[in-house]
Amino acid sequence: MRVGINRSWAASTLMRFDTLVLQTFGRLAGIRAFLELLDRALPESEWQENEELRTRAEGEEWDFAEFDGEREIVDERFQFWLPRFTTYSVVTLLHTVLETQLAACAQRACSEKRAPFQPTDIRGRGIDAAALYLARIGVYDVRQDPAWPTICDLRDLRHLIVHRAGTKGQSDEHRKTAQRLANAYAGRVVFPDGDWSWYGEVWISILLCRDFVAAVQAFFDRLFNALDLPPRYQARITRNAG
Repeated sequence: MRVGINRSWAASTLMRFDTLVLQTFGRLAGIRAFLELLDRALPESEWQENEELRTRAEGEEWDFAEFDGEREIVDERFQFWLPRFTTYSVVTLLHTVLETQLAACAQRACSEKRAPFQPTDIRGRGIDAAALYLARIGVYDVRQDPAWPTICDLRDLRHLIVHRAGTKGQSDEHRKTAQRLANAYAGRVVFPDGDWSWYGEVWISILLCRDFVAAVQAFFDRLFNALDLPPRYQARITRNAG
């Protein structure tokens, strides 16, 4: 059966795509894809490297001590460093996208409302300054958003990774923050005990990273709605007045 097209309806509609929305959720989708790719690739890579090590050891007739020493290096790489660096990368990237796109939202709101002051006039830095600006011009108090506590935890984890190499740090304030995160995300944010690791870098679970991405996506859903912008990848469809 031939399906006809209602050309009069098509001619009377406009589809508006917003670059800020597309850019924000495109970047978040990229982070999610990056996370899922590494989560799938690491076990396979670990298995392949162990197989290559066994083949080499058998071919060169290594003794057990030599083989075991090389195997420990592989284990450290795949059981300690790579899982950490995977989640550290995701946390850092996610915070960067959050900060950049939140600042862009503040600038958009400034332009559309023709506010008498700029986002740069707000004291403070990063997500806190942009959040304060949006609240002051009456667009959206993001600090009351359900995801804001999670966003602040994401920021604290990012600072712990970037400024303290993933460790608790030395000051009382930093160590209290680290302990608070470990308590809030028990089993998903874990600092190694000093008796078995001299590194001290925090372990962050893949599942927690997924939760962070989902929380940031939902946050921007609500913020874009407050800014009267199209949701996610959908276009806003409006009818011509004529």
